[in-house]
Amino acid sequence: MNRIQNGTLPLPASNKDKTKDWQLEILMEKLRSKAAQFKTLPEISKNVRMTLLEKRYALDSVEKSQHQKMSRYVTALDQSHIAPKYGGTAGKLKFVVEPSGVFISSDMFYLEIFLDPSGAVKDVKIHHEGKKDQQSCTELVNCLSRGDFDDFTAQLEGFASIYELNAEKKVKCKAFIALESLETDLTTLAQLQMFMKESFSLIHKSPVGILEKRRGGHPMKLTYFVSPYDLINVEKNDLDAISIETIINKKLGYSVTVCMDGSAAHKLQTDSLITVNRNINGKNTPSYSPLTPQNSAVFPACFVLKLNKPMPMCLSLVRQIQKIHPWSEIDTVPTQPLLSLIVQHASDGKMDSSNNKGLFVTLPDQNHCYFMTENKNMDGLLISSIPFTHPAHVANILVILREQALFNTIISSCVRPNSRQDFENMTMFEVSALSSTHISISLEHPMEESMATAEVDLTDISNLVCRIHNPGTPPPANTPDTTSELAAKILNKCFSLPVTLRAIIKLWERQSMRRSTYGGHENFSLPLGSGDPGGHKGGARPRAHGIRGG
Repeated sequence: MNRIQNGTLPLPASNKDKTKDWQLEILMEKLRSKAAQFKTLPEISKNVRMTLLEKRYALDSVEKSQHQKMSRYVTALDQSHIAPKYGGTAGKLKFVVEPSGVFISSDMFYLEIFLDPSGAVKDVKIHHEGKKDQQSCTELVNCLSRGDFDDFTAQLEGFASIYELNAEKKVKCKAFIALESLETDLTTLAQLQMFMKESFSLIHKSPVGILEKRRGGHPMKLTYFVSPYDLINVEKNDLDAISIETIINKKLGYSVTVCMDGSAAHKLQTDSLITVNRNINGKNTPSYSPLTPQNSAVFPACFVLKLNKPMPMCLSLVRQIQKIHPWSEIDTVPTQPLLSLIVQHASDGKMDSSNNKGLFVTLPDQNHCYFMTENKNMDGLLISSIPFTHPAHVANILVILREQALFNTIISSCVRPNSRQDFENMTMFEVSALSSTHISISLEHPMEESMATAEVDLTDISNLVCRIHNPGTPPPANTPDTTSELAAKILNKCFSLPVTLRAIIKLWERQSMRRSTYGGHENFSLPLGSGDPGGHKGGARPRAHGIRGG
């Protein structure tokens, strides 16, 4: 009995097995509790790096100097309110300062800023979750070297915005891979269009316009439309020649950036979808692969083209975009008459063409007043971004955006908030839009008691057409329509209704003088030459002051 109490005698087999099972269960429970605390290998690697950077030891004078310089970096970054901006799905940024540099981390990416012995920024490396290697980022080095912390903040915001998805970490880590795959395909399209040598055609006719690759946290940019107004050189009182370098350096024109936004679930590419084929004529053409489980993944996100400025868009063109990719969110945006929306947007809300309010335009030798007549079938709405899911969508969407940008530019040319209101010496015009490619302008002929009409066709951006319908005496048979030719030539140069109509009125005045000189018959063989009514010397480029007007 005592041996049993002292535990020296074996227990019955059934009790012994139960004890072992009980001990094993306790051991497994401890393992389960510990396993919940374990981290993945990448997380462990990052934690080790953070721990090493947090190690404290005595600093010599050189290290103290470097530490002070990097502390100034962090102070400037903190004053830019970087960290508070990342309290959402991207996680707050963490800053650690060491003599060798600064370590900035979030749950989806981290940056290492390296210093040289003098304390200057030597390199900045970025590592994204889901990517194997770090990458040096020249753009971040440059902005820190010049002390541009606003730009550094903007780039951090750009990186963080990629991961602002309502998803698990293993899904979010693929977001940058998806965006990189799309950028690779768009870059391939840009390379295929380089056979276009003329800058005008490259901007307005190519699939992706002028492509600027991603620069650090700044997303890829596509410039798809440039107006002559963007090229005005005030110092030279003329227009600069259109060139890729000028557009990029001065950030001119209408553009979109290629981004990713959180949304409902969509299948997005995780690999390149473009294959380049060479046809029998030796021309390279792209072919697109469909999205499959091997080259795509499902994300609670969508690719988007973000406009550099909000754009009034005709509802019919919005419907065309919806055929390219479903865009149900836009259906909740309120609409209003398109011309009125364009006028309000172009004048920053200072002007309104509704309620029969005329738009005054002051030119060097004429005063115009434009009345906008709305088309009941042409409502519009303001858009800022357009969703899509496939690289093939981009070129089709840009075609629609170019059409709208051209239409808006032509209508906005009548919007001059600083023009004076001269009711006594003004010429009145009525502007109506039949569609996004056809505009009609009516006016009273200044020399005859009749109405004249200018019909503008915007179908081909490289060949705008302006037909002048004048009920007066038509030119002899087989004689070119000098008035319409002049109107089209000037319109293609300036994209401006006031400048074009000014030249037409001046031509009518000169024709009236010719008829008086030649006994009521106009000499149609006389060249325009330096006597061209618009002062354009045979249709040469319009002067900047003529475009600017008031």
